[in-house]
Amino acid sequence: MEKPGTDSLGGALVENGFAPNLGLLDINNSLAVPHGFDLPEPWNLPSRMFRHPIESCPPGNGQPRKIGLRHPLLADHPYVRHVEALLGFEIDRNGAPNRFCYSSGPTARWWHAVDLITARKWKDLLATREFTERECIMRAVAFGCRYSHHEDRKAAGYISIAEAREVMRAVGAREPGERSAIIRSFSAPSLCRQEKGAEHWPINEGRQRAEDVAWGMILGIEDGWFRYDRSGFLQWSERGRERHAAGDSATYIQASGQAAFTF
Repeated sequence: MEKPGTDSLGGALVENGFAPNLGLLDINNSLAVPHGFDLPEPWNLPSRMFRHPIESCPPGNGQPRKIGLRHPLLADHPYVRHVEALLGFEIDRNGAPNRFCYSSGPTARWWHAVDLITARKWKDLLATREFTERECIMRAVAFGCRYSHHEDRKAAGYISIAEAREVMRAVGAREPGERSAIIRSFSAPSLCRQEKGAEHWPINEGRQRAEDVAWGMILGIEDGWFRYDRSGFLQWSERGRERHAAGDSATYIQASGQAAFTF
């Protein structure tokens, strides 16, 4: 049993070069793969889970410091094996939850999905889907449809609609039969006026299921409910705002005053 006030594990982590000091270790709450450390596929993917595979819980309330994996399958990660070899013990496969039973493992599963979507490596995401969850993948699809890389001149999302559909099929997400109903279930369009008077119509999906949000983004783009602004952020289009206001009606009135069908 470790004496109160001592931190032998923290000292060992610093001594072996896994953290520069205890202060930064407690700020970062993780061990990062150092630059230059050779990682073969798939561990070299741009995933924060793969770059920071080990979480650290600082000592407190009479409990010693703990370290654990952010996912059990990270046991095969080359850096994890390297750390275990130098420390001389097996790192807990179930993470290092704090005294409130919180572990960063679930967050890391989201990181893995969204990092690979925004890196335009959706095929690698599907190949390593065992490190994340179905819901995380679908929310990452929605994120990739909603935002664009700042250097993307097309400003049309991190993932194309064709790619988004392929990912949704791969995770067994069934396309809804009624295309407009799922989009109309989003919060009503509300104007957000930005600096210099610029108008923006943000898309707020509320507390929808991940599958519904992803399909809503895909169908909304395909059917013209949403459009990208100059910065590559998805927002309600004028047509989408009119159709949302029409509700279940078979027709709606365009801004020009002309009647139009909702399909």
